[in-house]
Amino acid sequence: GPHPTPELSFAVMHLHTYAGIMITASHNSKEYNGYKLYGEDGGQLPPKPADEIVRERQEVTDIFHIKKVAGGIKKIGSEIDKEYLNQVKTIPINRDLIKEWGDKLTISFTPLHGAGGDLGSKALKEAGFNKILTVKEQFKPDGTFPTVKYPNPEFHEVFKISESYGADVELAVDPDS
Repeated sequence: GPHPTPELSFAVMHLHTYAGIMITASHNSKEYNGYKLYGEDGGQLPPKPADEIVRERQEVTDIFHIKKVAGGIKKIGSEIDKEYLNQVKTIPINRDLIKEWGDKLTISFTPLHGAGGDLGSKALKEAGFNKILTVKEQFKPDGTFPTVKYPNPEFHEVFKISESYGADVELAVDPDS
């Protein structure tokens, strides 16, 4: 299922894997939907190794006849979600401020049709924010991004729907989260 891209970086390092693959739409228009490759350090592959993989992929003539990978393939699931959220909790934030405002502050949250809805909502709640309004029109993952021209929180237009929720704070993450 959908998972935020930063969680893949975490999972690669946490599981000590050789690589990670993310099928993604990022914050680009739908024509650029694709995948990202991550190395064992949790970062995106630099150009040289990425080019080698692309060259090897271009030689594949039958996608159903691919060499088995040593160690196999592991899909990220709820056990990694839990570990990832535990790691997110270690990020230094002002806990006293959250204790004071966590029950008062209303936050509208939108993943902009991307992968961060479920985990983003959980992270906010686990941090102590209790009045989260998820922007339902943009919550379900959809690589066609039907409610926005460009699913990038740098553009004010993506907040048009969340503004109607009347929250104190509007929070959007790009589709990669």
